[in-house]
Amino acid sequence: MSEGRLYIFAGPIISLLIALVFLLVWLHDRERRCGLYFASAFCAYALAALMQITGLPRGAGPNAVVSAIVYTFAVLTLVEGVLVRFGRAGSGRLLLVIACGVVALVFYFFYVDRDVVARIYAQNFGYGLMFVIAALQIFAIQRRRPIDRLLSWVFLVFGLHFFVRTVLTMHISGDLFEIDRLRESGADPSDLAALFRATPFWQVLNFSLLISGLLLALALLASIAADAIDEIRREGRIDPLTGLGTHRAFMERAAEILADPGAQPVTLVAFDMDRFKEINDGFGHGSGDRLLSVIGGLILQETSPRDATARMGGEEFAMLLARTNRVGASRVAERLRAELEFARLTVLPPHAVVTASFGVVEQREGEDLDRLLARADALVAMAKQEGRGALATDAPSAGDAPEVDDLSRTA
Repeated sequence: MSEGRLYIFAGPIISLLIALVFLLVWLHDRERRCGLYFASAFCAYALAALMQITGLPRGAGPNAVVSAIVYTFAVLTLVEGVLVRFGRAGSGRLLLVIACGVVALVFYFFYVDRDVVARIYAQNFGYGLMFVIAALQIFAIQRRRPIDRLLSWVFLVFGLHFFVRTVLTMHISGDLFEIDRLRESGADPSDLAALFRATPFWQVLNFSLLISGLLLALALLASIAADAIDEIRREGRIDPLTGLGTHRAFMERAAEILADPGAQPVTLVAFDMDRFKEINDGFGHGSGDRLLSVIGGLILQETSPRDATARMGGEEFAMLLARTNRVGASRVAERLRAELEFARLTVLPPHAVVTASFGVVEQREGEDLDRLLARADALVAMAKQEGRGALATDAPSAGDAPEVDDLSRTA
């Protein structure tokens, strides 16, 4: 086999290796569906290229149409995989129409109005248009990370290269215009295939797809790696049991809220489960964990994304409520207290009683987060001294003593 023959196999072989990498990524984490899309796309491209190289299926017409179908499937799957990664799955209806149009034009320009040049333009311009449309959809996404911007630019350049490369190489590939005439005059198919592979269009096509395909694959792998890193970071900021923020995440988000003049007034609600050790000892740690999970859900129902919420540790919780004064925050605390004490919590036996002690403090002028937390903790301790299910709020003015409103309905 000649060096030239070996060269044209480089693209399919590398594509199969890339497909294997993406398949392993997907097998490792089935949640990353884009990995399966990318593996399918590169595998389909390798198959289509091998069809053209080997001349299978036999016959110029079947080979042109079937390889075009597989090439188009590869492009469509790759583009859809990127849209899946960005949460835009199913948004490629226009892309599907273009894909069907490409295949239809290839069929038409072989069996109805035979024109190899028209087929080349239809495929390359169609594929370029699909990549450009996908890139524009990515550009439209707000708050993109640097890796997302890189991927969108790579996609855009990759799409535009189909137009530029095709136009430039077609002008210097005069033999392409003779292929149909030679085929009609009865020329040997193997000679025509050799003539086609010798054109500048074919040579540049294989080289450009080899290089740009590698760069595109690296960009896609980098985006998946960035997603995995971000997910690890998010997991470090979210308490897995409750779905609330961790102590560190709460402190960072709370600092942002306190520094935002538009978030005023700001009120902190802190609470601690009463006799939580007795729940663990009496009903098992599994029941205690399920109770904490329920509490996390209740807190998320009572708060919005502009607030900061956290499981501060053990059975201690905190909510920093933006644009909320002590009256509004006390109502939130009372709803939570009532849910815990009077609602039927299926995670515990029917006779179990769950209460919590609450402290509600509104930020004073110039007060920092540490001082705010300290005042809230002091009120939680005061509420516990008053009995189960108590809610203590800070006084309306700095000079007044804290008031305790015992809301317990049980002894």
